Amino acid sequence: MEFSLDEIVAATGGKLVRDDGPGDRPLRIVTDSRDVTSDCLYWALHGDTHDGHSFVESAIDNGAVACVVSSAWSNQAGVAFCGTVVEVDNPLQALADLAAWNRSRWPVHVIGVTGSFGKTTTREMLHAVLSGKFETLRSSKNFNNQIGVPLTLLQLGLHHEIAIVELGASACGEIRRLAEIARPDSGIITGTGFAHAAQFGGYKAVVRAKGELAEAIPGRGLLLLCGDEESAGTLASRATCKVTNVGTGTDRETGNELIATDIVQSGEQLLVTIDGTDFEVTAAGRHFARSVLFCVAMARHFGMSDEEIQHGLRNFVPVAGRCEIRQLSTCTIIDDCYNSSPEAMQAAIAVLAGRVTRGKRILITGDMLLLGEHSGTCHHDIGVSAAASGIDHVLAFGRFAGDVVAGAVEAGFDPDRATAHVKLVTLCSTLNSVLADGDVILIKGSRATHMERVVEWLESRSATSQTARNMTTDTRYQETSVRTE
Repeated sequence: MEFSLDEIVAATGGKLVRDDGPGDRPLRIVTDSRDVTSDCLYWALHGDTHDGHSFVESAIDNGAVACVVSSAWSNQAGVAFCGTVVEVDNPLQALADLAAWNRSRWPVHVIGVTGSFGKTTTREMLHAVLSGKFETLRSSKNFNNQIGVPLTLLQLGLHHEIAIVELGASACGEIRRLAEIARPDSGIITGTGFAHAAQFGGYKAVVRAKGELAEAIPGRGLLLLCGDEESAGTLASRATCKVTNVGTGTDRETGNELIATDIVQSGEQLLVTIDGTDFEVTAAGRHFARSVLFCVAMARHFGMSDEEIQHGLRNFVPVAGRCEIRQLSTCTIIDDCYNSSPEAMQAAIAVLAGRVTRGKRILITGDMLLLGEHSGTCHHDIGVSAAASGIDHVLAFGRFAGDVVAGAVEAGFDPDRATAHVKLVTLCSTLNSVLADGDVILIKGSRATHMERVVEWLESRSATSQTARNMTTDTRYQETSVRTE
């Protein structure tokens, strides 16, 4: 979408202090000066690492015809080189105000998606289904925070019927603030777990935070929960709308209204049976059945037939870095590097253990971060689960690698097949010594550990047929993941 200066000023309460010519013509909003082209308005935001005001001049040089800046910066720096300028008290809040205004002017049904895990997969799977019948917008990439959500809502137009908006949070109150902007009509809470527990202040606080979406759904809406989780009752009690529980447990045990009675994994295809109907999707892991259940429940809510839902699920493309299968010349990689949490790591172990292979099953773990006082125990439990799963090797990386190995060994795992590493160069060297044709390697860790470097090394190794290509000199593999929380 594009917006005129008059619309921006009115929606944000800003002040037009200079007008060098855009007039009423629509302008595309850009928050990264490197993406600026002609007919753009550059919005200067103060991010975690950079202050966008430092790049205003660069944005103008790149062709921006206007910019939105804070009045404090404008008063201090002057705006002589800025062309057309809109001053606001807080550019981030102003972006939210414009997004909320744009959301309010279109008759679109907004579905909010949050949870400790599975948000992006559920969002993408739901989009694959709903877009077969409705004009559907969804969040792109990881646009689920106080910048990404407004940017998603700014794309809304009259032609959209449904918007799937991912809502992320690292502290209580964030989902509530995002929901005030997005005003969701329906919602999905994919699950609650220990992800970011240290930032929230413990698991109970995680549940409270995710419940902010339940409170935001109006009485006419629908909230989908996983009834298999203990938190489902607590979350449902905070909702004033209709609540539907989905899961694998019987309704007598869990209150689930939509149940997967059979889940079959065959290679990279997942078959989920619901109400006697088979729904097939490309997904390497039984845990993706939860997303299928959410999609079926929400699509039926919109009046879609099971045949239409089946067709949409067949169009789903697995999200990069989420149990993504990569077939190399000598081995298979299960790339699950995008992020990690205790629940997601347990699911990944099950994926690896269930993989049919003529070679070995090798688990490579990176630290699961932001778990606070639970860090040691959670990593220890991963080792225990790995030992019980029947996989062949565990290579752990990071500050808590020793806890993973200790858990595995204490559970009876062969000490020679479980190793802890604080440098990727040693991990890759160890992996190189055990790797053979036909092996399957699953790689997973929190985003900040950058476990995709192991994927890159394996791909390079496969492409060049060299056993340790430049490992000892490449700084990417010399870095450690030892960090404080």
